[in-house]
Amino acid sequence: LLSWVVDICIGIFLQAQKWIYDGLDSNVFLQYLAWVTYPVVLITFSAGFTQILAPQAVGSGIPEMKTILRGVVLKEYLTFKTFVAKVIGLICALGSGMPLGKESPFVHIASLCAVQLSKFTSLFGGIYENESRNTEMLVAACAVGLACCFASPVGGEFAGQINCFDYC
Repeated sequence: LLSWVVDICIGIFLQAQKWIYDGLDSNVFLQYLAWVTYPVVLITFSAGFTQILAPQAVGSGIPEMKTILRGVVLKEYLTFKTFVAKVIGLICALGSGMPLGKESPFVHIASLCAVQLSKFTSLFGGIYENESRNTEMLVAACAVGLACCFASPVGGEFAGQINCFDYC
């Protein structure tokens, strides 16, 4: 669901850029200015918002998740603030037209969702209070993050397990 929402938002940003460009068809200089300024504004907002709200959200997320799976505690890396910064930063960066993939950030986003859901379910007394279950859940979340981007559950899970092969 989150991957679909991100795709819709990216499409809206790209359509807005085309709409602005087409609306200025009488002046080539204004078209050029709009074509250059719109992505720069989105990229600047993406970088600034992420840096101010949660600097931990910068980057792809795969090296950090591998580090967490090895047992290193990264402070403030799996929080709700990081989730919001990562999603909004990703939408703005991809909506600007940058040739980036969303697969690696979705590994981090899926892990963030899994941690937040496990915190919610542990309020009712769950199995995720055990640290070893937490690590298993994060490995599965990394695989799910790739699977939702490819819209291929089996292939995505396989790619996710290979991506986290050092742990498994």
